[in-house]
Amino acid sequence: MWMSRHARSAADEYGVRARYADYEEMFAAENLDLVSICTHAPLHAPIAMAAATAGVHVLCEKPLSIDLQSADAMSAACRKAGVQLAVSHQYRFSPLYRRAKEWIARGRIGQLRSIREVGKGREAGFELMEMGVHYFDEMDFFMEGIAWVHAQITYRGGEVGVEDIMHSSELCKTDRRDNGMVAGDAMMIHVGGRDGTSGVIELYRRTSRAGWLAGPHILGDEGQMMIKPNPTSGIAEMWYCPFDVSFAAHTPQWERVALEAEAFVIDGKAWPALHSIWSVRDMVHAIREGRQPELGGAKARTSLECVSAVYESHFTGGRAHLPLQDRRHPLVARLAR
Repeated sequence: MWMSRHARSAADEYGVRARYADYEEMFAAENLDLVSICTHAPLHAPIAMAAATAGVHVLCEKPLSIDLQSADAMSAACRKAGVQLAVSHQYRFSPLYRRAKEWIARGRIGQLRSIREVGKGREAGFELMEMGVHYFDEMDFFMEGIAWVHAQITYRGGEVGVEDIMHSSELCKTDRRDNGMVAGDAMMIHVGGRDGTSGVIELYRRTSRAGWLAGPHILGDEGQMMIKPNPTSGIAEMWYCPFDVSFAAHTPQWERVALEAEAFVIDGKAWPALHSIWSVRDMVHAIREGRQPELGGAKARTSLECVSAVYESHFTGGRAHLPLQDRRHPLVARLAR
């Protein structure tokens, strides 16, 4: 049985006895409770449906799939088999994000007004499926749900048309991940929350990525917060400013919000960074407690649905309201016309 060097190394490091290069063989041979799907996106659906057939719960890395039709099929297969399906967006489960939402509920920044995210600097169509889905989930978390998406997409300075639709490997040459059909190297995305909050996501290609730090800038009418990794340590930090508008030289110093060390401990080990373990923990607890995971059911598809809504909005010129009625990939559907 052929197995990659990286797979062998990981198995050796963690003392894994049973090693497989074929997921169907693994499901047939092992009595598993839960599988984490970390492959390229086009394989998420077939592996999830094979897991459901074997009676195995599924935690899937983002994006859930490459289109809503396959994501719906994943959900239906898991529901029929009586197993849980959830997507792994770990940020919302981390103590910092939970504390930020607490502060919003307590009025520490007044009325929540808007949330802003900026991408890593890769081509926007590719970035949409990588970091964009995280940003949508963050906004869904803070906004109590996303109502609509409005987007404008450009490619090499011009408005994206059907002729600009291509495979992710053609658009982005610096990342090998397969994200299916995509379009555009720059996007401006406006997100409308069910609570009236607005969100803005800016994705655009840039040569230098120095200074990029993932995380939301959350604005209220009486203050603001940021959750960003420290540029030196990479450990996420939460910062607070008691003013809704800030100026470089005229605003009091931002204050770091330090959480108690115990908040980051799971089973005796500290996890201060935004590791996937935070979403794994919710999935494990959900299975043990017989409840739906927080990002299970229809919630598992929300961030991917927003991706489709981005393209639908751009090509129709208006807001795309969730849930989308047309479950086809909006780019593939336009290529087929």
